[in-house]
Amino acid sequence: MFERRKFPRLSQEYHISYQTIAPEQFRDNPIASLAVNISGGGICFRAREALPKDTMIALEISSERFRSPILALARVVWCKSKKEAYEIGAEFWWIGWQDNEAQTAIADYVAREVATHKQSA
Repeated sequence: MFERRKFPRLSQEYHISYQTIAPEQFRDNPIASLAVNISGGGICFRAREALPKDTMIALEISSERFRSPILALARVVWCKSKKEAYEIGAEFWWIGWQDNEAQTAIADYVAREVATHKQSA
């Protein structure tokens, strides 16, 4: 099967929080969730509610593998129903917090982990 993705994915769980970007909802408490996989170009995560395509969301991604939480702005590109929840695919539009190297750090981390897994397989 031909892989069309531009960035490799890691199927590991990362704790995330997200908010939709709408003025009337921006101050609400963020929703906690788990990422299904992550790449340098985007993220797939579980949500309790459907998020329409093109919805802009703010994310905070945490893992013991990262020095500090990573903040990101992303656009929903797909939403699939999964039993009592949804899986959301979102592409990163901006990553970091006064740190232009955050997206490169994620992409490099994913590439190293993928290479390590391939060597041990």
